Order: sequence, then C-alpha cells, then structure tokens
Amino acid sequence: MKPKEKNEFNKDEKKKSREPIPPENSGHEICDEAEENKTDGKEASNEKVELNREEYDQLLTTVSEASQLKDRFLRSAADFENAKKRLLKEKEDFIKYALESFIYELLPVLDNFERAVNHTDENDPKTKALYEGFRLIEKQFMMVLAVRGLKRIDALKKPFDPNLHEAVGHVISEADPEGTVMEEMVAGYELNGRLIRPAKVKISKKAEASSGQTRENDRIHLEEEKKEELT
Repeated sequence: MKPKEKNEFNKDEKKKSREPIPPENSGHEICDEAEENKTDGKEASNEKVELNREEYDQLLTTVSEASQLKDRFLRSAADFENAKKRLLKEKEDFIKYALESFIYELLPVLDNFERAVNHTDENDPKTKALYEGFRLIEKQFMMVLAVRGLKRIDALKKPFDPNLHEAVGHVISEADPEGTVMEEMVAGYELNGRLIRPAKVKISKKAEASSGQTRENDRIHLEEEKKEELT
C-alpha cells in the first residue's frame, strides 16, 4: 500500500470512531411496547360489534344448531358406550355358559356314577379298593367341572327354596321346622351362578291330628262359643 493511500485509510477510520453510536432500546422501552400491545388487545376484545336483525337471527340459528349437534354427539357417545358394554357382557356370558348344554347332558351320568359309589360297600375287603377308586375318580371329575363353574347345591337341612329346590314328597318330622329339606333325591347344580337343574327333595311337615282329636277340638271350640254367647 502506498503512503498516501495509507494516510487516507487512517483518516476514514478516525472519522468512523468519532461518529455517534445510535442508542439501543432499553428494557423499559420494550416493556412499554408490550403493555401498549396488551392494552390494544383488551380494547379490541371489549369492543362491541353491532349486528343487524338478519345477522342476529343467523347467529341465534348457528348457536342453536351447534347446541343440537352437541346433544346428538353426547347421545351418540352414550349409546356407543352402552352398546360396547352390552357386547362385552354378551361375550362374557357366551364364554361362561357355552358349555351349559354339554354339562347338563353329563349330569345324569354323574348321578348314576354317584349311585354306583353309594351302593359299593367301603367296609367290605373285596370292594374297598373299588370304592376308593370310584371316590377318587368322582373327586377328579367334579374338580374338572368345578373349574368350568359347576357347583352342587347344598340342600340337606336347609329351608325349602323354590328357586333352588323341587319338592317331590314330604317327611313327617316334629323335630325340624316345617319346610326343611329332609332328603335329596336328585342333586341340583348351578353353573357360574345360574341354576341349570333344581335339587329334587323331600321336605318336612308336621303330623296331622287324628280324626278323633279333631272332633274333640271342635267340640271344645263350640262349647267355648256358647259360653261367650251366654255371657
């Protein structure tokens, strides 16, 4: 670089250094601008909008339609949830009771097997091993059915329940309350809480008074009525 050009370059740099630097916006000025913008937004939001009659009616119609659409949506959502719950319940019931007809057909086989076990003498040395084998098979069979939800109704010495029992006879008993299940002729069963066969039972009843005792009671009752009439 030539000496003349070098001197001119230094003069320009000195002039630039002496030029005033424009002041930057301070933090207060920025906050003031933000407050002004915020105030302008509030004024804009509070500003009233004038509508003519036609525009007002159209607005009411739009609001009403929006409300109706909301109601339809809520009803549809509720119907969908109810349908979903109903389908799940039907699915659960199908799974729980799918084997009902098959298990019901097995019950007579189970009855006959139980009769065979009960008619086997467990004290006889010749049939003791057979009896124990029958009992083991019966226990395993009932365990398999219990896993599927089968439960035997406990009927003996219980009050008669028409929802669980079917009365096929009576047994005279003075010691037990009338209507107590005294004998179980055929076992009853439930499948997952649903009755699939009631227990056939005999229930207790009090002995009827003899005809002579009945006549004596009637005579005493008539005499008491006559005494009351005379008094």
